[in-house]
Amino acid sequence: MSRQTRAILSAAVAFVLFFLLLAVSPISGSEEKRREQIGEINGRISASLKTDIEKRFPGMMERLTDPSPERAEKLFMAAAFALLAGGVLFFAAGHIQTIPALAFFIAALVGGMIIRTLSLTQFYQTDYLYCLGPWAQDFRVWGREAINLTRSDYNMPYLYIVGVISKISLNDLYLYKLVSVIFDCGLVLAGLRLANRFSMGQIRKSVLGAALFLAPTVWLNSAYWGQCDAVYAFFCLMALVYALEKRPSLSAVMAAIAFSFKLQTIFFLPVFIVLWMVKRVRWWREIPVFLGTFAALFLPAWVLGRPLSDMILVYANQSSQYSHRLNLNSSSAYALLGVNEPHTILFTAGLVLAFCYLAALMMIAWVYRDRMSDRALFFFVLAFVIGIPWFLPSMHDRYFYLADIFCVVLAVMIPEKWVFAPFCIIGSYAGYHAYLFGQHLNHIGLAGPSLLMLFLLGSAVMLLLNELKRGKPV
Repeated sequence: MSRQTRAILSAAVAFVLFFLLLAVSPISGSEEKRREQIGEINGRISASLKTDIEKRFPGMMERLTDPSPERAEKLFMAAAFALLAGGVLFFAAGHIQTIPALAFFIAALVGGMIIRTLSLTQFYQTDYLYCLGPWAQDFRVWGREAINLTRSDYNMPYLYIVGVISKISLNDLYLYKLVSVIFDCGLVLAGLRLANRFSMGQIRKSVLGAALFLAPTVWLNSAYWGQCDAVYAFFCLMALVYALEKRPSLSAVMAAIAFSFKLQTIFFLPVFIVLWMVKRVRWWREIPVFLGTFAALFLPAWVLGRPLSDMILVYANQSSQYSHRLNLNSSSAYALLGVNEPHTILFTAGLVLAFCYLAALMMIAWVYRDRMSDRALFFFVLAFVIGIPWFLPSMHDRYFYLADIFCVVLAVMIPEKWVFAPFCIIGSYAGYHAYLFGQHLNHIGLAGPSLLMLFLLGSAVMLLLNELKRGKPV
């Protein structure tokens, strides 16, 4: 399909989708509906929570219940989502060229955007009222000085995005979600790049793009919850794509950007040790690239007065904040134990087990380093992103997000392994359910999802060993 045809098709889909999203948008378009929405918000927030918010963050409740003209927001978000869909379709049509496969992909793309539009007015009270909203408010009050004054448990690159959001006179809740949806779209395009690397056919490419966009834990994370896990996951996926394409420096850049956004990138980073073993990266070249990229992302904040120690210690503070808990609504190993309070022996044992698991995988990589195919490298990543958060203590509800993404890719890459996708998503959703809907599952309720993740962990390791054993020496 020529670029001109792709452009016309993308523009036509975006145009139709714009009016469709306007029709289904839950954002109020009239003053009467706006008053109804304010009543719903006030009903969901307890009086004590309102008092606490007003005390700690003056002006937050007023901004939430009267953020900006709703009609403008409705038009803006519908236009933004429609343009995103058009852009995704333009690039995807370069990978998916048969009419049935492309039609299926367009249907999934439209459906995914409708779901995200319907989710816009939802929010999780604690995350938005205590974190996202106040951070944007800090930038409105202090301007650029907020880089130094805002106390956020997210690092500088995300605060740059917050700074931009604060300058736009629209509801910042919608803008936070828009940023995450942009990277949802990026996940689809990165997945199609990966599909090319594994020589997937047209139908499977279409299914992969649709599955990544419609996976419940993806759109619940971004458009419903307003979280930003799609950001670091996109850069991790691109880091793998570039590594498989034998462009190691670009891979290191992508990994550094991912790490600058989220500490959870450590579940993915061990693949670079495997890449070093098979001589696809060089420590004297890629480590400086990684560190240089990481430092460059913090340079603007340092110039604006943020102490370097503060930026470096963000990750240490994240790690220590909940280190007294063995499990924070995650489907990890500790969901099976029913022990959630501080327990030094179990905490230390978990760290040792995670290290031993990682060391065992590294030994396997070293023994079979001469039989390392692209599929084997992918299976190593899969084993890392499932196994490391399963063994580690103090894991949160969203820490299997990377596992969700790579399990979806595997399920399409090897159709016989389709169970990886639903099993992993069920395991992740068990944690989402607790925070999004206020119904925390006890250890018995989390035991089933934890066992599902253990099954996937063992299956991923078996897939890896089988691939290595039948691989030909390189």
